[in-house]
Amino acid sequence: MIIEKLILKPLDNNTYFIINGNETIIVDPAEETTKIEDFLNNNKLVPKSIFITHYHFDHIGSLNYLKEKYKAKIYDYKSIGIFKEIGLKFKVIPTKGHTMDSVSFYFEKTNDLFAGDFIFYESIGRMDLEGGSEEEMNYSLKLLKTSFKKETKIYPGHGKSTTLEHELLYNPYI
Repeated sequence: MIIEKLILKPLDNNTYFIINGNETIIVDPAEETTKIEDFLNNNKLVPKSIFITHYHFDHIGSLNYLKEKYKAKIYDYKSIGIFKEIGLKFKVIPTKGHTMDSVSFYFEKTNDLFAGDFIFYESIGRMDLEGGSEEEMNYSLKLLKTSFKKETKIYPGHGKSTTLEHELLYNPYI
């Protein structure tokens, strides 16, 4: 499993590519469809599925185009459970708080968590937007602290990646 990232408009969004062979999963395809297509073509990758951590506009700018062109399967808040795509097993876990449709995607074998706007490097997602909930965020943060190994790598929707161990030490919200 290889993880690549593009930083795209409109809000410096992290769009991730989880790669296994020539197949990929796209996480939160932001607005710049041409850059996504160029990445796929230059690396000879075929998207098989798309992960949506939540449906804010900045995380889904290329969703409809990619879904139609590649007939990719969508995983989102309606997909809670354990699944396998491109030979990789993962869990879709509700991590509400930033929005009521927020989910994270966890690859237990490699300890990789794609968290969207749930948690960031030394911060957490806003809760003052429509659908945000401090109570739900606190529950999700408790789940994060008690259900994942400290070595878990966290890939947020914006900014740099981090680890749970780092966040437990330096994130004032946890």
